[in-house]
Amino acid sequence: MARSLPLLFLVFLMMLASPVPAHQQKAAETTVLFNKRTHLIEVMHRFYLHDTEHAVQDLFDRNADILSAKKTQQQFADYVAKQFFARTLQDKPLALKNVGYEVDGKFFWVYQEVTHPANLKGIKLYNGTLRDLWPTQVNMVNIEGKGKVRTLYFSKNKDWLVARF
Repeated sequence: MARSLPLLFLVFLMMLASPVPAHQQKAAETTVLFNKRTHLIEVMHRFYLHDTEHAVQDLFDRNADILSAKKTQQQFADYVAKQFFARTLQDKPLALKNVGYEVDGKFFWVYQEVTHPANLKGIKLYNGTLRDLWPTQVNMVNIEGKGKVRTLYFSKNKDWLVARF
């Protein structure tokens, strides 16, 4: 038995060193920033690249490539824009404009903005991004620049959520 201990220890070390396949996070983070300097509401969506790689192949094409194909990147940015909405507390739509997108490290970012309406006392948000594809997807939205940071979690059947200032 004593002679097999070094062998077992070596096998254990090899198991630790072997690559572990990455798995999907099924989570995304969005920041809604009320920028006092520009008078814009800036929206920054951050997705794990690994999730977006799977998503674009399910949403668009089995061979879609989010890493290097500009067409796929634009398609995903357009998809995000069709899944994220903002309204005033009086239910007036805030028409978000697409600003751009980028791959940055292990993330894919999508940017939107809209002019900040005067006297806004709160905001209603909808974030369905990837929730139509994966029911376990959780989209966290941080709202900044209007006092304390507020966080909304979109998951399961949570559709429109409200933050008041």
